[in-house]
Amino acid sequence: MFSYLPFLISTNSFGIIAVLIWVASSVIVTIPVFAARGGTQIAWGAAAGFILLAEAVGLIVLVILVNNGTIWQGSLLF
Repeated sequence: MFSYLPFLISTNSFGIIAVLIWVASSVIVTIPVFAARGGTQIAWGAAAGFILLAEAVGLIVLVILVNNGTIWQGSLLF
């Protein structure tokens, strides 16, 4: 991995980027839920919920690792 973050990326900005990624993927993943009806809609909803939950857990873990300095140590300017 990189030893330093780019100078504009901190823990807070990485968290904001993660939220934007999650919101965009939630819109894309839930399109089949709204296109289906009945039992198929429930199945798509469960699959989309599982995918979004797994993605949220992964992004939260990444933000925590960035915050602890496990992945990146800090900025190049400071």
